[in-house]
Amino acid sequence: MPDETPQTPETPPAKPTLADHGKKAVDIAERTAGVAESAGNAISAIKWTAIAIVALTFAGLAYGTYKIIAAPAKAVGNAAGAVSDGVKAGAGKIKDGAGKIKDGGAGVINRLDIAVPDQFAFNALSEAAFTALATMEPTKADGVKDRMARAKNFGGHEGRVCKFTVDFGTGALPVTMAADNKSHATAKALGSQDDRQMRFILTAAGDDITVKVTWDNEKRLWTPGWKSTTLKKPIDDRIAAARARDVLIKAAKECR
Repeated sequence: MPDETPQTPETPPAKPTLADHGKKAVDIAERTAGVAESAGNAISAIKWTAIAIVALTFAGLAYGTYKIIAAPAKAVGNAAGAVSDGVKAGAGKIKDGAGKIKDGGAGVINRLDIAVPDQFAFNALSEAAFTALATMEPTKADGVKDRMARAKNFGGHEGRVCKFTVDFGTGALPVTMAADNKSHATAKALGSQDDRQMRFILTAAGDDITVKVTWDNEKRLWTPGWKSTTLKKPIDDRIAAARARDVLIKAAKECR
């Protein structure tokens, strides 16, 4: 027989209430916020990583650029410094060389000077001799040979050439002497003692020994010396100074 037990009707599901809808919306919002926050954190991390990469890239490029620019500049600076130091060193050497050349030139000139033991006495003797030679009566040349000798050895003599003898203990030796009156003429007219010079030739054993006695207007003294063409001094300077002194004494007395 068919079961006639009455069936209990199913209870229809309850409809979601407004509260249920609100709770669901809150859950969705929280999940969405979580996802968004995670995404934001990821984006932020990516952003700072990118910034770091870009910064490092620019730093590398900047350093490379610095090396490219600064290295040649530094090399140029070092080269310039080396050149500067080289120029300074070269200039120092040139200066030293010029100084040595100057000293050498002065040495060549000064080697012709004859040192005198008593400068004060030598000055007095030279003044007397020069005055005698400059004021003596002019003399005529003894023939063509004497005229040529005067022109060659006694420039500016103006005819005032004095001849005498001096005995140095070995017999009388001939001496010819004159002052350069022409060179001194302008200075004399202006009341100056500048441009004064005397020359004498002492003949010994057939050799002519030429000595000049020059006034140094700056040092205010007379200086004996060998003629500029002298390569080898014929006698020692000490003896030459003594002989010059003897000649000056005789010239002051004989040349009138």
